[in-house]
Parts: sequence; C-alpha cells; structure tokens
Amino acid sequence: MEQNGGRSLSERSGSVGLAERPQSNDTVGSRKPKGRHELRVSPPTLTSEVPTGLGDRVWWTLVGLLLIEWSIRIYGSVTAFPVIILAVVVLGAWGLATVGISWMPEPRWSRHSTLATLWVWTTVFLVVAAFCIWSALQIHASPGYGTDEIAFDQYAAVLASHGMNPYVHSMAPSFSLYRVPPDSFTYSLTGHPVTNLSYPALAFELYLPMLKLGWSTQLAVIVNLAAWAATIIGMFVLLPKRLRPAALVIGSLSTYVAYTVGGVTDVLYVPFLMIAAYQFNRFPTRRGWQRYIGPVMFGLAMAIKQTPWFLFPFLVGGIWLEARAAKVKRPVQQAAIYGATAITAFVVPNLPFAMWNVHAWLSGVLTPFTHVVPAGQGIVGLSLFTRLGGGSLGAYSFLTLVVFLALFCAYLATYPAMRALTFLLPSVILFFASRSFGSYMVELIPVAFVGAVTVHRRRGEEELRPLGAWPKLIGVAGVLCVASVALALGSRQPLVVHVVGVRTTGQLATVEQLNLQVTNRSGGPLTPSFTIDEGGQLTTFWSAASGPKTLAAHQQATYTLQSPNFFSQPGIGGGFQVVAFTAGPDTVSTSPPYVPTTLHIGLTPDAINQHVALGQSITIRADLYDDIDRRVARAGVPVYLGQVIYGQQGLILSEASINGHAPGQTPVVAYTNRQGQATFRIVGTQATANPVYFEANLVNASQFFPYGYSEILPIRFTTQ
Repeated sequence: MEQNGGRSLSERSGSVGLAERPQSNDTVGSRKPKGRHELRVSPPTLTSEVPTGLGDRVWWTLVGLLLIEWSIRIYGSVTAFPVIILAVVVLGAWGLATVGISWMPEPRWSRHSTLATLWVWTTVFLVVAAFCIWSALQIHASPGYGTDEIAFDQYAAVLASHGMNPYVHSMAPSFSLYRVPPDSFTYSLTGHPVTNLSYPALAFELYLPMLKLGWSTQLAVIVNLAAWAATIIGMFVLLPKRLRPAALVIGSLSTYVAYTVGGVTDVLYVPFLMIAAYQFNRFPTRRGWQRYIGPVMFGLAMAIKQTPWFLFPFLVGGIWLEARAAKVKRPVQQAAIYGATAITAFVVPNLPFAMWNVHAWLSGVLTPFTHVVPAGQGIVGLSLFTRLGGGSLGAYSFLTLVVFLALFCAYLATYPAMRALTFLLPSVILFFASRSFGSYMVELIPVAFVGAVTVHRRRGEEELRPLGAWPKLIGVAGVLCVASVALALGSRQPLVVHVVGVRTTGQLATVEQLNLQVTNRSGGPLTPSFTIDEGGQLTTFWSAASGPKTLAAHQQATYTLQSPNFFSQPGIGGGFQVVAFTAGPDTVSTSPPYVPTTLHIGLTPDAINQHVALGQSITIRADLYDDIDRRVARAGVPVYLGQVIYGQQGLILSEASINGHAPGQTPVVAYTNRQGQATFRIVGTQATANPVYFEANLVNASQFFPYGYSEILPIRFTTQ
C-alpha cells in the first residue's frame, strides 16, 4: 500500500467510497501505534452515475444487450398473452437506448446525479421485472414443482403451520401435492426415494408468513423468485459503482434464472450470505451493533441449507488472522465472538424443532451426507460416465474431507493471499464430493464476487504475512489431495454391465424393457439396484422381472428390467446408460452408452399444402439420414410407410393406396436404392373430412423395434 496522501490500488481500479482514517478510531479493544493508518470502505450508497470509461461502456453495453435478450425470451408468449408485447417493446427499446448511451460522448445530463440515478435504477427495475415476467410464463407453462427440495420445504411449512413437526413426518405426500416428476426425486443407493425433510428449519420457516396470510399456490417458487430478485438488487447496491452493471449481467444468466424458477432452493441463502460477505474481514475493527450483521446473516444462511456450513472454519480462521494483524486484543476471542454469533443465528430458527425431537432433526439435516446416489458435474462424473472409479463411494467422502482440510490449511498458511476466495471455497470442496451439482458451484459465485471486491485492505497489510512453513504445508496438502483423487478414481467398478436387448413402445419411441448381462468381478456378493441415466438425469429405479437378487463373487447373470413409469423410459434416439448401485459396500457401476438408433428417415416433400384429388398419384421419397442429418447411401434398407387418420374422437382407419397395394393397407415396405432412397406412390381412394397422416420408419433387423421416424405428412383427399 502507498503512504499517506497516495491513492490505493482499489481506488485506482475504480472502487469508490474509500477514505483514509486513523486506525485507532475504528478498532475494538486496542490502541494502534501512532502514525498507522488504514483504508475504510464506506457503506454502499444508492446514488449512481452514468460512467464513461471504456470498461464502464462495455459493462453497460452488456446490460443493454441483456435487456434485448429478455425481450426476445418473453416474445414467444405474446400470442397467448398479448399484453406482454408492451414489455417486449419497452425492454427492447430501453436495451437499445442503453447500448447507444453507453457509447455516446458524456451527455450533459449524466452530470446531473438525479437524472443519472433515475436512468440507472430504471434499468435495474426493468431487469428484475423482465426476470419476473419470464418466470411467470415458465410457471404457467409448467406449474409442477421441478425438484423434491422445493416441494419438501413448502410441505414442511404447511405441517409446521398446523402445529406438526415436519421432521417426524414423511414428505412423500408433497410429490403428488406439488406434481413433482419421479425423475426429480432424490434416491438412496437401494433405489428408495428420500422422503424425510433434509434441510435446516429456516428453509421452510421463510414460507410461514405467506401461509398465515392464506397464500399457498406456487408459494415456494415465488419465494425463490423474490430471493433472486433480492440478490440482483443487493449485489447492485453492495458492489462498487463501476462494477454494479455486473450484478444485472450475472442476474440475467440463464443458469441462475433456470435454477431459480426450476426449484433449486440454494437461492434462498444467497441474499443472506451476500450481506455476510460484504467487507467480511472488518469484523474485528468494527464497533457497535453493525459489526454483528455479518455473522448473523451468515448464521441465517447456514440455517437454510448445508452448503454454507463449509464456510464456517474459513471465516472464523480469517477473522482470527485479521484481528491478529490489526493488533486487536485477544484475537482468538474476536474469532470466537464471530463464530458464536453465527451459531446463535443458526440455532434460533432450528431450536424449536431440535428440542421437539433432536434425533429426528439431526437425522433430517444430516441426510445429504448419508447414503444417497452420487450425481453432478464434479469429479464424480468421471465414475458415472467414463467408468473411471466407482468401486468405493466412500473414497469420494474421504476425498472431500482431505480437500476440505487441505484448503483450510492452505487458507490459514497463505492468508491473505486466498482471502478474496473465501466464499468460493465451498464450491471447490463440493466439486470433489459424490454429489456435486452445478448449483453448488454457481450459486456461491455472486456471493464470492461481492466478498472479493469489497474486502477491506488496511495500512499494515504486510503484517498478514503467510506463515513461514506455507510451502511445505501446500506441498503436503497437494500430495494428499492427489493421492485421494487417485484412490477415488482407481477403485474399479465391481460390476460389468452390458445392454444386450431392448423392447420399445413403438411410435412413442421410448424403451420400456431392458435385457442386461451383469458380471460381478469383485470378491464378495453384491445386491445391485438398477436405474437409467439419460442426459445426466437419473430416473426412478427399474424393477428386475428376472435375475438374481444377489450376485455371488465372480458370478454372471442375465437380468430383465422393466420401467416403473413413463418418465423413466429413455428415448430410442438419444442414447442412455444403465447405472447399478450397491449399498454395503457403497459402489456404482455403469454400462457403456447404448444408442439404439443412428439412422432416421426424411420425407420429400415434407408438406403438401393443397388438396389432392381422388385417383391422383403423389410420389413421396424417403431418404436415409444419419444422426447429424448427412445423407446415407445404402441400398436394400427396408422403409415402412404407415397411414392413419387422427380424428377428433380417436384413430380412424384410412383408405389410401400405397405402391399399388390394397386401399388401407398399412404399413407398406419399400427398399432403398444405392442412393439410400425409397419411393412411395400414394393414391387417394376415399374423400374424408380429415386428412390422412403418413409417417415412415425403420425397423431394427435383430430385435425388430421400430425407430428413425420421419416427420408426419398430412394429405387431404377430395373429390375435386
């Protein structure tokens, strides 16, 4: 840092509201050496200005572009909701104006703080309003809750509002009550859905005021939306002025808005944790009740979900080091005060239920750490999709613990080098867990951003020197992490699973039965439970119609699996894999990807837009295409063309003649020539009020299931 009279690095980079002040005027329980100064970041203000630097122009250009993007997103619903065109026009126009203004020479009115503030806050309002409008349209299109967690929270709130302890009741009724699809359940390794409340009490207590007012329809989703809107506005207020447009950019990213309206409840703790992150390291030197805002908000965030729990040791350790560097008396006490305040804030909303039944409460809040199926975008994906590791899910738990301890040691040893990363560290830890969903990674980034850019840098920062042994500590921690990764990825999957046959639903184009060959290559008996992974989403576990319940060591067996519901049936065109879990030992084994089909049919012409007279011949060409729509020149492939009338009261047999066959015969087969083309000649023999619908498909040569369906071609036959 520079000496008195100079500008700090954060000031030169655009952080506003920094002013020098003697440290002795802003400390608790100590006297500073004479002449020692610190930089103080003043509280955020609501005033804004239209900035004119190059970086500012880029940020506001992005904001204008996102307003236009919001306009495009909601445009698709204007037919059903014509009034939305007003929002489309306003958002598009304001977005264009924002882009234009950001690249104009500094306008005179921008020097007038009132006009500038009005423009900026109108832009903030429009971004939040666009998000709310888009979310309302998504709810209308798909009103069912998208996750079990959001359904659990609202159902738990309903139980609590009626004087019942949700931790001792099953959450299973919430599945049908809030129309949660079975593929969105959380399953144990044995295939049973998790039905106990799995979150701290504040996760559902947030809903109680609205329930008391009689509001229950889509309540949990609306609370999610309010939390994300608060996040956008809170981030805008807390960030330095030149970075405030980033709040609008981040708040509009598709991942965040999709998670929010889709039912990911991590968003509930983000506003609380964001306030805790703001200038979090100033706790030791603050005075008055304001110093407790941060730890209280942190405790409330922990009372909503378990992810913030991983932050606790890092924040307490960081506060201890900050107090020690600031020469505050009893730095350990300062860290203890911070930790005790956070724990108190966590305990207060949870205490009634813990006292009601402590075992049920503990069992609930610790459920995510027990035997549930692995999933997510973290390192566990290597086991789920490349069959690298998986022989010990416990190894992932050990790996997570090692990474946690290694990061904690590195954090303390190198402080303040890692200080700006404080609120991002839980995402790093959970990346190595057996359940490492994308929400665990992205939801903390806005919080970490606020914490990183508002961190308080004081005169005498050199006193926060890393510990002398930090290179050795980092080296040892790194070796332990690498060894733990090798252990997790080196444990061989115990089962070898191959799909040897399928049975499909025909025109529904889904798989409803599987034949598997499974070999137990481990040294002990295993009891597998099977499910399907399609696009990274695990389905309801499939039931075994045949095959042994327990596979002995080195035994090979054939299983026939049947789908439990339609949601669990994978499509025959996209590919899927079978996943086998065992409990005790906890393992996962996966089959190679199974892609039932690679070819499909395209019809030429794909539309006939005029009536066709009876007796008139229409020639239709069916072409073979591969999975990226390249023409396939292959002779002798049978192509089947079917016909039917989809009447208002049901299916009606049609009477067209295909390739000279008897009227109404369906399907009719034709074989491809050397160019991969099959030809059909269609003649209408009966005029009907409804068109006749034609569709071509292929048939698997060994298992005889239809696939590769073409588009549907309607033809209306008339007498004239």
